[in-house]
Amino acid sequence: MKRQQIIIFFSLISFFTFKLATAQPDPYQPDSQLPTEYSGMNLVWSDEFNIAGKPDSAFWKYETGFVRNEELQWYQSDNANCANGVLLLEAKRERILNPNYVAGSTDWKKKRQYAEYTSACIKSPGLVKYQFGRIEVRARIDVSKGSWPAIWTLGESGEWPSNGEVDIMEFYRVSDVPTILANVAWGTSTRWTAKWDSSKKPLSYFTGKDANWVAKFHTWRMDWNKDSICLYLDNELLNYTLLNQTINATGITPQNPFLQKHYFLLNLAIGSNGGDPSQTTFPLKYEVDYIRVYQKSISSDIKSISSDLNQCIVFPNPASNYIRVQHPETISSIEISDISGRVLKKVPPASLTSTNKISLTGINNGVYLLKLKVGNAVEVSKLIIRK
Repeated sequence: MKRQQIIIFFSLISFFTFKLATAQPDPYQPDSQLPTEYSGMNLVWSDEFNIAGKPDSAFWKYETGFVRNEELQWYQSDNANCANGVLLLEAKRERILNPNYVAGSTDWKKKRQYAEYTSACIKSPGLVKYQFGRIEVRARIDVSKGSWPAIWTLGESGEWPSNGEVDIMEFYRVSDVPTILANVAWGTSTRWTAKWDSSKKPLSYFTGKDANWVAKFHTWRMDWNKDSICLYLDNELLNYTLLNQTINATGITPQNPFLQKHYFLLNLAIGSNGGDPSQTTFPLKYEVDYIRVYQKSISSDIKSISSDLNQCIVFPNPASNYIRVQHPETISSIEISDISGRVLKKVPPASLTSTNKISLTGINNGVYLLKLKVGNAVEVSKLIIRK
C-alpha cells in the first residue's frame, strides 16, 4: 500500500536535488513504493489516490458542465473515480441534456442542447495550494484523437491569465500532429489574452525512442522557485522560464502571478485542441498514479553569498558548449555541481586563465550550481545548460 495523503509544513526552497537511489517502479503499473525521498527535501503534501471511490473531498472539487475552450465534453463528478491505486478520469461518448440550453443563444455554453461526451476535471482551489517547490505527477495518458489531458496550476489571485497558468503537461494536436506541451502563461494588456512561453514536442519524439511509450506511466515535474520554473518529463527538461520575464501588463494585479500560491487541476477534455473525436473508440482513460509536493531549505553545508552581493558574472547563461567567468577579485577555484551537490567539474587554480573559459563537454542539459572560491568566501550562481 502506498502512503496515504500527507500534509506536513516545512520551509521553502531555492534549488532542488535529485532523488536518492530507489528501485524503479514497473512502468506499466501504479507505483506501490513509498513516496520518493529527495536529499535535503521534504514531502509536504501528496495524494496517492490509494483509496476506492471518489477523490478525497478534503483536497478536490469538481468542475461541472461546459467550462472552457468550446470543448465538447460535459464535466461531471461521475467520471472521476479512484481504484487500484490510481485516479481514473474517464471520457465517455454519451448524450447529456444541457440544463442551460437557450434556443437561439450565441453563447456556446447555452446554444448546445446536448453534450455528446462526458468527462471529468478535479481541482483544488481553497483546499490545496502552494508557492514554490517541486510538484511531481506520475500518470498515463490516452493519446487517441480528441483526447486533451492536462496537469496544470492556476494562481489563487487574479483573473485568467493574469493569475498565471503553468501547464506541467498537456497533450493535444498541433496542426493535427499529436504533441506534448509544457507551458507557462501570464497576462497582457488585453483582457483574457495570455503571453505564452511554450515548449512543444511531437509525440513521435518520445515514441521514436520507446515504442511502448504510450502504454507506460510517466513522471511530469515542475521545479519552481522565486527565479524560475523548470518543467520536466521523465527527468528531461522541456521548458525553462525566468520569472523576471513573467510580468503582467501595467496596472494588472498581481504584478507577477508566479510569486503567489497556485492550486492544481487534473482534467481530460475532449475535442477543441484535442481534435475531432467522432471516429475514436470510447471510453478514453487518463490515469493519475499520484501528485506530490516537496519543499526544502537550502542545504546548510553550502555557504552562499546573497544575490545582491554576488559579483560573479557568467556568460553565456544559458550556455551550451562553454562558459566564461569574470570576477573583480582573484578566483582560487571553480566548481560545477548538480543541485544535489555532486561535483561534475572542478577547475583548480593552475588551470585558470585570464579568460576563465570553461568547457561544458560531458555535462547534460539541466540546472546546475557554479561555485567560485574567492578568498575565504564561496559565491554560488545558477547555471543553465541547453545544448
